[in-house]
Amino acid sequence: MILKSITTLAFVAAFAAPALAQTDVVCDAAALTKAEQQISQINDGAKKIESAKELAMAKDAMTANDLEKCKSHLGNAIKGMDAM
Repeated sequence: MILKSITTLAFVAAFAAPALAQTDVVCDAAALTKAEQQISQINDGAKKIESAKELAMAKDAMTANDLEKCKSHLGNAIKGMDAM
């Protein structure tokens, strides 16, 4: 019984870690520059276009000082890159 509980907790922790890491997106000039460099290296045209659109929206949000929106769009751009 204890082994089953520990196993279940291990699986939950393994799947929760990537979701929690996504909330740690920092929206600053360095993060945007890094994402821009990574997007330039994407070979898949559709993924590159979508990530570039999300990055542009993140930059616009940062300019408007809307950090939550910036984090959201930057996170989406990063997710698009991860799907490479």
